[in-house]
Amino acid sequence: MKLSFKETKPVMTQTQAVLEASRCLLCEDAPCNKGCPAGIDVKKFIRAIKFENFRHSMDLIKENNILPGVCGIVCPREVLCEKECSNTELSTPIKIGDLQRFVAEKEYTAKHKLSPTIKKNKTKVVVIGSGPAGLSCAAELATRGFEVTIFERRERLGGVLTYGIPAYRLPKRVVKQEINYIKKLGVKARKGTVVDSLDDVLNSGFRAVFIGVGLGKPMFCGIPGEKLKGVVEGVKFLEEVNENPKKVVIGERVIVIGGGSVAMDCACSALRVGARHVDLVCLEAPNELPAFREEIERAQNEGINIHTRFMPLRIIGKDGKVAGLKAIKIDWKIPGRFLPDNAVKIKGSNLTLVGDAVIEAIGQAPEPSLLFKGLKTRRGYLVVNKDMMTSKKGVFAGGDIIISKEGRTVVQSVAEGKKAGEAIAAYLKNSSKFK
Repeated sequence: MKLSFKETKPVMTQTQAVLEASRCLLCEDAPCNKGCPAGIDVKKFIRAIKFENFRHSMDLIKENNILPGVCGIVCPREVLCEKECSNTELSTPIKIGDLQRFVAEKEYTAKHKLSPTIKKNKTKVVVIGSGPAGLSCAAELATRGFEVTIFERRERLGGVLTYGIPAYRLPKRVVKQEINYIKKLGVKARKGTVVDSLDDVLNSGFRAVFIGVGLGKPMFCGIPGEKLKGVVEGVKFLEEVNENPKKVVIGERVIVIGGGSVAMDCACSALRVGARHVDLVCLEAPNELPAFREEIERAQNEGINIHTRFMPLRIIGKDGKVAGLKAIKIDWKIPGRFLPDNAVKIKGSNLTLVGDAVIEAIGQAPEPSLLFKGLKTRRGYLVVNKDMMTSKKGVFAGGDIIISKEGRTVVQSVAEGKKAGEAIAAYLKNSSKFK
């Protein structure tokens, strides 16, 4: 059966949602609340579903997460709220992500007037980048009455939500619904706009800036054969798939390098655009893969051949085109450090794969930008303080572009964008506090 880009997981029905919410123990000190990076009161929103008060449930979620439908779908709930729920007496955790998705869908299809009445002020703030962090920051500031303008270099808003995550995993309809809601809050957008100078922005009437540009520099393995025709960078491949999958030509046998979420998305998307056989090669063992369990299981169920603990040695070429990949089995010098320089090659364990294309999906790094001139950086990432402010007064940042000990997920970026919005509001109210 040919795979499509239609959503693979259906939305709960109202009956299913109410029954699932009724399973909740409504713990006194709810552990699920502690597992949500965005700070949603999970217990309360589930209780509202239990009593079929869906509008109130949505209000409770949006107090802390302006992208409820998106996060209800792509959140790695198995390592966050649902992991904490498993600490209770329940045999299986409550399907928190599915419930959040249900109530978001219920609210949007009800066609209620979602935009609240907001008392506006004339203080202008600019948000650079419209990914999850930028959207969250813009919404937080708009609800506080600020005049917010998003500067986005692309022609569509959403960042990774629009261009990175495939439609079978995150329907574009859901992304559009949530962006439209944010626009109704009064957020303006200048699409196709590149910003190179913070001083120019601050001198043009904007009192504060939030930078949420994400990562734009692809990483490569650095092995022979990467210049061959048929070698593709993972994020670029997903962007092309999201723009128009019918125009993407990838070959019948595809090899994906990487073990994270992007690699799994590339592998499953390759099948959907015509590949008949997909191999995935990664350094990590099955229990070490950075991709989340649901993503790995989907790849396996769809027939992706995952070769774990293998290091790529070179891309094989013929007549200037990709013909395959050579790799070798590895072990780790130091357990728990999953990096190439910690790998030990095992003699006699070579692997040769045949392929028409190789997709490298091993990560991205910060892209050098004039926008960062004068700001403190570390390894190309922006450094921020506890209030999300950079080394330049009035300039804040969040999302993938900042140094962070937290996991790089959509919900974490949403949390950082909201925190930055709160900090910007406090800064504009009392700038002396931030000197």
